Amino acid sequence: MRLVALPLVLAALLAGCGGASSGHTDEEPQTAHLNDVTVGATSVRFQFDRAPGDVRARYEQEPAECGSGRQVRLRGSASAVVHFTPALSARIDGEKVVPTYTGPTRLPGPGPVLEVVKSCDFESDLGWAIGVERRLELHVSRDGSSVTVSFG
Repeated sequence: MRLVALPLVLAALLAGCGGASSGHTDEEPQTAHLNDVTVGATSVRFQFDRAPGDVRARYEQEPAECGSGRQVRLRGSASAVVHFTPALSARIDGEKVVPTYTGPTRLPGPGPVLEVVKSCDFESDLGWAIGVERRLELHVSRDGSSVTVSFG
């Protein structure tokens, strides 16, 4: 039985079945690079050079920085956090880091959006914490390479 199984296993490995892969496929999303953040009264718009593959937004009791775990202090009684993956605020060109977003990492808002703070920019995870006056219904919409998080 072993003599029959060995050629089948070798044939499967040579054909690419069951072997290790690099994990790279043509369908993997490319990293989106942040260009701009615009804060409005009831929304925050994030403009990228291309659409991020995944966008997750939710309310969190105590938002924290992704690297240090330090709490992100925000104005308002409610905090929402939005994560974009794969996304960054700079391009890495060899050993050079070239920022694509050069704006502030803490932006004020007129209310009910009161403040927006960058909370994560690590390993293709870009996160922003949003302080709002009170917990309002949270919506995420996409339009091309633009993502808008709105409240109310």
